[in-house]
Amino acid sequence: MILKDCHSGTVRYEDKDYKVRVVSGIDNKPALYFKDPNLQDIRMSRTEVIFNDNIKGCIKTKCDVVVHKNPGYPRMSEFWMGECEILEVIEIIQRQQDIRASVDITVQFTSENEGAKSFFGVITNISAGGIYMVTPEPLTIGEILNFHYTFKNVERPFRCMVLWGQMDESGSNGYGLRFVELSEGGETAIRGYVFNVLREQRKNEVEEIGGL
Repeated sequence: MILKDCHSGTVRYEDKDYKVRVVSGIDNKPALYFKDPNLQDIRMSRTEVIFNDNIKGCIKTKCDVVVHKNPGYPRMSEFWMGECEILEVIEIIQRQQDIRASVDITVQFTSENEGAKSFFGVITNISAGGIYMVTPEPLTIGEILNFHYTFKNVERPFRCMVLWGQMDESGSNGYGLRFVELSEGGETAIRGYVFNVLREQRKNEVEEIGGL
């Protein structure tokens, strides 16, 4: 599946952008619900559709879109809907697995080393690949840690390995850790969390600039 967690997008047709609500379907054939009421029955061949996916990011595609009256109207607010078939992915911008977000999350870690020590650490950076964590606790390279956290709706267990360490700016120990045996649900939750954090940070930056 090309789309992982997508609910909105933009259809570009004849030099005009149409905002759409997206409902993912099977075989890369999502349904598009147009917010613009001024449409007509039409086939948009190989038109550009940009999907805003909460996990993958911004997915630019070429699609065939058949627009017709929405049989769910007026129960649904959109009068027009489009049957969409994704033909080609042109570009994926801001792929979530490559993006890190600055955060401030305090969690309790438990080591799998003999003695099973527990301690608190602060996650200051996170991606779907791993975390950067600050703690007064000395750790060893290769040490496996476990923690629980709710990144999206459900609290999940996470397992990670210490890859490297350094003295942090705060004077505490800073460690880079890689997620180990990350479940699909856990990976999806982290990517969605990172995407939302970055989106909120960008929104705040725009508001600050606008207030100057």
